[in-house]
Amino acid sequence: MNGHAVVTLGFTRPVYAHELRPGDVFAFPDAPSTPLTVAHVKKTGLSADLTLLNLTVHGRDEPLHLPANTPVKALRMLRTVSLACLLCRKSQDIDLDLPHDGEPLSLVCADHVPDLDELTENE
Repeated sequence: MNGHAVVTLGFTRPVYAHELRPGDVFAFPDAPSTPLTVAHVKKTGLSADLTLLNLTVHGRDEPLHLPANTPVKALRMLRTVSLACLLCRKSQDIDLDLPHDGEPLSLVCADHVPDLDELTENE
């Protein structure tokens, strides 16, 4: 058996600055063709209602200072998610680039996904 099958849903939900992690790539909605790659994130809570982020991004000398609830356009958000197989409940970690691959919904593990060679032999 080669791999697993993951069912995903298109990544359409809003993304806010507080969700960014080092390595993520984002753009501001007003400048969608200017990608920024996060190098470091520092959060500072000013009150129960206001958290500020200090984002260090590659290629800029000065960090960006943003409210945590600032909407951004995610271009790359690599995440490892743990999903249980629909058929046997065995848990498996899956790496996804959320804006590209989508939000994970379900998984069928490699034990239940037929090998491509097996499929072509039966035709």
